[in-house]
Amino acid sequence: MRDFLQVVTAGLMIGMIYALMASGLNLIFGVLHVLNIAHGEFMFGGAFVSWFMWNELGFHPLLTVPFAAVAMFLVGVVLQVGLIERVMKENIVVSLILLFGVSLAVQGIGIRLFSVNPRVISHYEGSFDIGGVLLAKSRLTVALAAIPVLVLVHLYLKYSKYGIATKATAQNAEIAEACGINVQRVRYVTMGLAGAMAGVAGSLTIIILPFTPQSGFSYGVIAFVVAVVGGLGSFYGSIVAAVLLGVGQNVLAWKTDQLLSDALIYLFLVAALVIRPSGLASLAKAGTR
Repeated sequence: MRDFLQVVTAGLMIGMIYALMASGLNLIFGVLHVLNIAHGEFMFGGAFVSWFMWNELGFHPLLTVPFAAVAMFLVGVVLQVGLIERVMKENIVVSLILLFGVSLAVQGIGIRLFSVNPRVISHYEGSFDIGGVLLAKSRLTVALAAIPVLVLVHLYLKYSKYGIATKATAQNAEIAEACGINVQRVRYVTMGLAGAMAGVAGSLTIIILPFTPQSGFSYGVIAFVVAVVGGLGSFYGSIVAAVLLGVGQNVLAWKTDQLLSDALIYLFLVAALVIRPSGLASLAKAGTR
């Protein structure tokens, strides 16, 4: 039982990383109606901003997180203003091809600058014994840092002027614009916020797992799966799906092997599409009727 609790707890911690990634991806889809294939590259950017500041400048890992968030927020805004905004009225395939090209370009530049050698911030060592359950200091630190970020985004969406405007735009951009909301500015901020969330995810992930310039794409795939399972456009559904996947992967790896655990990502997607094509978020809506 103790081992099981340890595995589940570790899965919850990984789920927080997935939640940061997928909820940002869902914000983009909900507001812009664009599937950001390059979303994982924000994560790569955040990871390597933190690694550089820790390795070259001597910053404490957690102090690098705000810098990674701000850097990726700015990158997100530039990406939206310079590229995505120009093709939003085109067929969705155009934006998919564009963002796929951006992803490949970022990976290529990353490999050129940093090589394919994995980087990791090996700052936290040892573990905490909480009621007989061993929790790695690095993973616990990451989880405790990720949760407040998700809470802050929740508060932003629920109570801030731009957060309310974001939800209004996601529901109906034309009506939102008719009500005086600057929809274009909302799109800029949304892409920036999603980039910042992915940057934080990367900044935290590199504390517990090795990262390469190609890792972002892999995490982007996971974020896509979680977003679909949670319900495309649903911020909260993606958080639930992220936790379920994180725990499921860890339990499966514990009971079988890592390869089968990785396969769960895609089985999770297939099962969700067959059982609940509209995602977990639709369950909550159904329950309120």
